[in-house]
Amino acid sequence: MSLNPFWLFLILGVALVAAEMLVFQFSIFWLFFIGLGALVTAGYAWLSGDVTYTAATAVFLLSSVAITALLYAPIRRWQRQPSGMEDNNAVGQRVEVMQTVGPSNPGMVSWSGSDWQAELAEGETATLNAGDSATVVSIKGIRLFIKPEA
Repeated sequence: MSLNPFWLFLILGVALVAAEMLVFQFSIFWLFFIGLGALVTAGYAWLSGDVTYTAATAVFLLSSVAITALLYAPIRRWQRQPSGMEDNNAVGQRVEVMQTVGPSNPGMVSWSGSDWQAELAEGETATLNAGDSATVVSIKGIRLFIKPEA
């Protein structure tokens, strides 16, 4: 049994969008863009009926590039906006480091049941490894700025 282009691109699109949502929590968006391209291709394959893999792949590449071109800049602007969470209750809270955070190495921390992107707060130079505890100093956008727990 062979997998026709509709099913292939539908499965690929759902898997990529789900991975972006569940694993990366909309932090990188590349899988989201490519997943949307795959879903557009699945729609094209469904609407056109009998489509070749060559045509479906061309639609996939073109739609992925077009979606990325249309959505990348607005999403990056949105990510860089100051958050309405500046005085959020996360400031001063303890977080657990999930992925190493160093002076030039952003990582991940866990706070309030979610994983967050994290960087060291200004003036901090210590490297925090997975399992270490830290304190939230500030929040900018979707990123926590942390220092080693005292």
